[in-house]
Amino acid sequence: MLYIICNTPKGQYLLELRKVAEHRANYYAENDGFKKGSKEWQDEVDFVMGDSYEGIDWLLNNTNWEDWKDDVLKINDDIKVLEEDFFTSSDDFEIEDYENHELLKA
Repeated sequence: MLYIICNTPKGQYLLELRKVAEHRANYYAENDGFKKGSKEWQDEVDFVMGDSYEGIDWLLNNTNWEDWKDDVLKINDDIKVLEEDFFTSSDDFEIEDYENHELLKA
């Protein structure tokens, strides 16, 4: 499963890329007049899932970190970004396959 690794001032977190992809698809469905679950909606999800950057771009430019507080999983306490720089640069986010991460098995 693909996740966005998020570096935050409180440690590193995982966010399912699919959740971001569906958030984006829902936005376009509402604005472009197609239905959730339709071929057009699925095409939007698939586009993000197959791209190495679009999910991060959508996350940073169209949402707030607080929007995802119930969807993230903290994986460690490593701090790689300061509070004033958090959620301002795509350099603090990376898409990786974390299906076998030990915290996801719990």
